[in-house]
Amino acid sequence: MPAFGEHRANAMSVFGEQRPRRRRLFVAADLDDTARAACANVAERLRAKGWLGKWVPPENYHLTVAFLGSVDADRVGNVITAVAAVAPRISSVDVPLDTVGAFASERKPRVAWVGPSATVPAFGAMCGVVRGALAAAGFELDARADPHVTLARSDGRSPLPVVEPPLIPPLRIEALTLYESFTERTGPRYEAVERFLLAPGIERA
Repeated sequence: MPAFGEHRANAMSVFGEQRPRRRRLFVAADLDDTARAACANVAERLRAKGWLGKWVPPENYHLTVAFLGSVDADRVGNVITAVAAVAPRISSVDVPLDTVGAFASERKPRVAWVGPSATVPAFGAMCGVVRGALAAAGFELDARADPHVTLARSDGRSPLPVVEPPLIPPLRIEALTLYESFTERTGPRYEAVERFLLAPGIERA
C-alpha cells in the first residue's frame, strides 16, 4: 500500500500539476507611532467601559487601501508591478483620525473603528488609482474606500460606548505597503511584502 505522500503525488499527476500556493494580500497605509498609540488608547477606554469585542493588536492597525484577498503566489509579482507603477504619481495624503465609530452602526456595532469625521476625497482618489491599476492587471476589488482603523470586531449585541476620539494631528500617508495575512491561533499576523513610496506632498506648517 503506497504511503500517503505517494498517493497524493499520484493523484496530482492524474489531475494535472499542483496548483500554485495562494496568498492572502492587501495594500495598506501604515500608522505612525503617535496615531498607533492614540488608537490603542481609544481601544483601552472602550474596554474599560466593559464593551466586549475581539480586539485587534495595535501592531496590526492600518488603513486598508486595496484588499485583494486570496491570490495565486505566481501573481504576486503582478500586484507589485501594478502598485509600483502608480505610487510615484500619488501625492502624500493627510487623514484625520478624529472620531470613533462603528459598522454597521453604533447601536449594533460589528466593527469598532477610529477614522475621520468627514469624507477625505484625497484618500478616495488614492484608493481609486491603486485599485484601478490592480483591476487593469486582472484583480477584483471592493469599491468601498472609507478610511478607518479597525480596533475590534463584535457580535453587534452591545451598543458602542461613547469615548473621546484621539486629539492628534492628521495621519500623513507617505507610503503604501503590500501585506500578506497569515491566520494563526492567536489571530491574524501581517507580514510586509513590498513598500511603495508616494510622491512628496506639501510640507506641514
